[in-house]
Amino acid sequence: MRTAIIYHSDTGNTRAVAEYVARHTGADLFRVQSKFPYNPLTLVAVGVRRAICGTNDPVEPKRINVGSYDCVVIGSPVWAGNPTPVINAAVAGLENCQGREAVIFMTCSLLSRDAPRILADRVRERGMKLKGSIVFHASELTDYRALERLVSIIGSPGYGDIRVD
Repeated sequence: MRTAIIYHSDTGNTRAVAEYVARHTGADLFRVQSKFPYNPLTLVAVGVRRAICGTNDPVEPKRINVGSYDCVVIGSPVWAGNPTPVINAAVAGLENCQGREAVIFMTCSLLSRDAPRILADRVRERGMKLKGSIVFHASELTDYRALERLVSIIGSPGYGDIRVD
């Protein structure tokens, strides 16, 4: 099964999960970055507000063609209980995603609140079939059992909105 992992990471936590999963599944990695230069101050003053509003950031790459992949994994940090504006734009910019299997994962230090549901809804709106989602809290980022649950969701057949958090 060909798998693409599309992720956004500022602090490195989401990147670490994405890279772990890529090593264990053979997936191709696509890092999406904002063209807006966030720093710690603007992340709070601008980024969090954009996340709460569900805004899309201008991103690079703007479009990702997933037509040759069987499964698309989407990873995002949680900002104020929401997916990041960067991952919002990445999902909006997916090409040939209709009918593809999707798995989402999120990283957070505090509470994920509605972020997994919001991202899952965006994925479904693009016509993708959600296989499952998982949230990694800061304490789980070095817990390989938790990371293996994500690998297992990606490799599992069928759909079922498996949610682990």
